[in-house]
Amino acid sequence: MNPAIAKQIIEDKLNGMHDSIIGNKYNVNLKFIEKVITEHTGVNISNPSLKKTGSKNLSPKNFELEKSTVWSFKSRGNWATHNGNYRGNWSPYIPRNIILRYSNEGDVVLDYFCGAGTTAIECKLLNRNFKGFDINRSAIELTKKNLEFGCSALFKPCITADVGDARYLNIESDSIDLICAHPPYSNIINYTTDSPGDLSGLEVNSFLEEMDKVAKESFRVIKKDKYCVILIGDMRKNKNVVPLGFLVAEKFISNGFVIEEMIIKRQHNCKTTGFWYKNSIKYNFLLLAHEYLLVFKKQGKRNNKKPALDKDMPSGYSVKAIKKLINKDICLEAKTVWVFSQQNWLGDAVSNLVMRYSGNSYNIINGSNLKPVKNKKHNLIILSDQNYLKEDMDSLLQALDHDGILAVFCEDKRLKNGLIYSPAMETEKSLRGHKNLKIKEIIVVAHNGGRNKDLPTNDFLEINHKYILIYKKT
Repeated sequence: MNPAIAKQIIEDKLNGMHDSIIGNKYNVNLKFIEKVITEHTGVNISNPSLKKTGSKNLSPKNFELEKSTVWSFKSRGNWATHNGNYRGNWSPYIPRNIILRYSNEGDVVLDYFCGAGTTAIECKLLNRNFKGFDINRSAIELTKKNLEFGCSALFKPCITADVGDARYLNIESDSIDLICAHPPYSNIINYTTDSPGDLSGLEVNSFLEEMDKVAKESFRVIKKDKYCVILIGDMRKNKNVVPLGFLVAEKFISNGFVIEEMIIKRQHNCKTTGFWYKNSIKYNFLLLAHEYLLVFKKQGKRNNKKPALDKDMPSGYSVKAIKKLINKDICLEAKTVWVFSQQNWLGDAVSNLVMRYSGNSYNIINGSNLKPVKNKKHNLIILSDQNYLKEDMDSLLQALDHDGILAVFCEDKRLKNGLIYSPAMETEKSLRGHKNLKIKEIIVVAHNGGRNKDLPTNDFLEINHKYILIYKKT
């Protein structure tokens, strides 16, 4: 790194210059700018000149607990000392929802990827005891500064933040009531430049090995029948999606946890107008616009037996009926989250698939049409249910043209015991490493209507999303 350029970048940042202008000025990318700032300040923040700020409001206005499996917060939230200066930190609406739903006043909440202290601030506001750890000493110092605000309450929670490693916690076993954490997404954002134990500097495989250790420690320290909630997102590499969310979920499941909720958190920081929308169409990729909020539970007795589903997935529309829903004049979606009405979601979703991937050569397979057409190649094959993958994979691949697309619809299911069974996770795992298929996209189809607003807040969340797994034949 050129010291002179690094010094000038810091001066420009302190003067309020935007990252894009700095990038063009010195012909550097955002990753380089972040590295310069992190080396200078000790933390990866977007505005090194920002002084500690505080709001007169100690709670969000008109707050309501989320009741469905799709969470969307267009406003980041700026009550108390919350701000978005720490790159990649989560919206305080997320830990607020988690803390209120899965803990009680006086409980002990743990965040072992403490960052700038978003979870700690919410624990102070909501009367929960808090233990925070981060491998970066500068981040812990920032957390302590952000906790310097007045908060009148009868109960004074014990809030601590210390340097520590999520893989090796200095905490007694079975002592934590709730884990609420937002780990790095492999090496997408680097949070330190000189910490050898920093997971944000690791490639995917190494990152997953270390997250396995985090999962083991999480299971050890949390109490029986309590919750560990993790926010994790996918990545993109070589134009294909890396299903980091599913891969991390597997680590926690293999270490004893079960999944009670799979929540989709929508992102609002990716724009689909102009340059990005045109390139989404031109290069046939979608902007990653979702993350997974995984609610794990430590059950008292581990049961490896797969529970039975309440009912099988319905066969749905006939192929003929689905084709009638296709609208060739539809405006194509450019993000990985497609939000449609509950009444028209199927037609809108299939229309997007056909117009983006088929070149007017496609086949739809569901209960009324289990086999691909013989001796005919298709650019796109749509499976309305992942169970049809088990019918005849060889015939399916033979009917798919070279570089063709296989689109598989999946839907999370609530089991009789209240836990979640995810066919999308199962399908991705079963096809992982397939010699003829490469996962290209994971699309979330969400409903923007039909939510049960009267659903009690202490019940399970209403599932109002589906997945479409997009595979490319190689």
